[in-house]
Amino acid sequence: MDEIFDRFGRLIKSWATQGIGAAHGIAADHGSGKVHKSGDADFDSAMSELDDFLAVGKKEDSAARAAREARERARAEAAAKAEAAAAPDPRLVAAYQTMGLAFGRPFDEVKAKYKKLLMQHHPDRHAGDPASMKRATETSARINSAFQLIETWNSTGKLPN
Repeated sequence: MDEIFDRFGRLIKSWATQGIGAAHGIAADHGSGKVHKSGDADFDSAMSELDDFLAVGKKEDSAARAAREARERARAEAAAKAEAAAAPDPRLVAAYQTMGLAFGRPFDEVKAKYKKLLMQHHPDRHAGDPASMKRATETSARINSAFQLIETWNSTGKLPN
């Protein structure tokens, strides 16, 4: 858009200086930005007003361009945040793996699997052998921890710190 106004301004200046300016012996400006005093106050005022208008247009265009670039940067940052939010937390993925499930399975399925695993690995089922009971206690603690993490995420949408 700047190019159109610049060309239009040069065209008007050229036309005006060839008509009025030529009568006063003034050379055409051709967009050099130099103000030539023609001796005609109205002509000089009109040329000054045109220069001011074109300069304001350039400032507004650069401000609009800066605003557009800022919007594009903000959009890119928002897209990066959305992409990061879409990626699952590694703790949550590990909790699903501990439960023996694929990430994102429905909570009803997680709950059923939790009950099944807890029944299988409950320390009371391994009371006869102390080493086996210790392993069962550790396993059931991991299962409980994983389930609590998934349950918190399912109910609040956030993971505990």
